[in-house]
Amino acid sequence: MALTIGVDVGGTKIAAGVVDEEGAVLASALRDTSAADPVAIQEAIADVVAELRAQHEVSAVGVAAAGFVDFANGVLLFAPNINWRDEPLRDGLQARTGLPVVVENDANAAAWGEFRFGPARHVDDMVAVTIGTGVGGGVVSGGQMLRGAKGMAGELGHVRLVPDGLPCGCGNHGCWEMYASGNALQRNARALVQSGAPEGRALAEPVRRRREPAGRADGHRGGHRRRPGVGAAVRRPRPVDRRGHGRHRRGARPGAVRRRRRRRAGRRGSSSARRARRSRPT
Repeated sequence: MALTIGVDVGGTKIAAGVVDEEGAVLASALRDTSAADPVAIQEAIADVVAELRAQHEVSAVGVAAAGFVDFANGVLLFAPNINWRDEPLRDGLQARTGLPVVVENDANAAAWGEFRFGPARHVDDMVAVTIGTGVGGGVVSGGQMLRGAKGMAGELGHVRLVPDGLPCGCGNHGCWEMYASGNALQRNARALVQSGAPEGRALAEPVRRRREPAGRADGHRGGHRRRPGVGAAVRRPRPVDRRGHGRHRRGARPGAVRRRRRRRAGRRGSSSARRARRSRPT
């Protein structure tokens, strides 16, 4: 049974696994990604391949890379989240590992995996959308991977959705990736926490609890200086009454709340009186 090593290189980590002909993962390993250093990325890939080869006899390596890939030549033309510019990844890894290497765009590889072994294995046409550090896409049409002239046919994350929107690492503005990726979610979450809004406090509370020393759930730091960022933005939640609602609506004054309650009570009383009059015998 032929075994190969699949390597997924993203903006924050490298995930690798030994895979058989049926798509089963027999072993796996992880490494951190040094997104600013292409040489360090190749060394990390070679290192994780060597670790897995020590356990299994493999015949080739497939690399799924987050970027614009020249599939025929195994070259990373450009990557928005990694410092790859015309990077000869295939040749560099073949020299380091001594194995045949295929380099493919990571979203294309994910789409092909779903097409071959996943829910799309019974269809001829499909689109896959991947969400991680960025947003990627892969298109299979008529049973063939659609790459386009420059290998960028499935780059859905760089479809422009917002005219004059946020600047993207690809050089454009308003790309889908800037609003729906993992990086975008983190950016929006930080802004929400720093705004002091109730939703931001709800996001920050689990982080605060994870940072609490054992037995110190009351919010004190045991003499340690409070960390900046998320921890500094945490506020205690509003009191909750027995019905599970906030005691005061956001921005409402206690007096206004009491007046609303009296009006509601008066309406209920008037309705009860009317029902009693209607039911009284004439």
